[in-house]
Amino acid sequence: MKVAVIEDHVPVRQLLVRRAEKLGGITVVAQASGEDEAVEAVLATTPDVVLLDLRLAQGTGLSVLQRLRGHDYAGRVFVLSAEAADTCATLCRHRGADAFYDKAFDFEQLLSDLQELCRRGAALVTMNGGMNADLCAAAHG
Repeated sequence: MKVAVIEDHVPVRQLLVRRAEKLGGITVVAQASGEDEAVEAVLATTPDVVLLDLRLAQGTGLSVLQRLRGHDYAGRVFVLSAEAADTCATLCRHRGADAFYDKAFDFEQLLSDLQELCRRGAALVTMNGGMNADLCAAAHG
């Protein structure tokens, strides 16, 4: 399963990449810290899942989300933020996010959900119509 990590805080981004790739069956195909860079990277690599922070070095995660959905990006978008879930989660879902995770409390749940997606071999259809469930199945034997 291909994943993009959009996070401007380098230590957090590195931790996400390291932990996601440790799960097995997951390859981080793009990383970005700003809005324009994120949109370009996701559209160029068509990951199955985008891990997206709301606060970015340039622009916002909410704008990234809107732009990706505006370009018919069909993958899943998981928002991971320090913003209060009670105020942001509903807004993010209305803008096209598949899930919202609080950085302080839901980090392990995010990783668990990624692993479950991969384990189930969820047939995630990317923009190019490819199916990447085979990647997870091959990784888990």
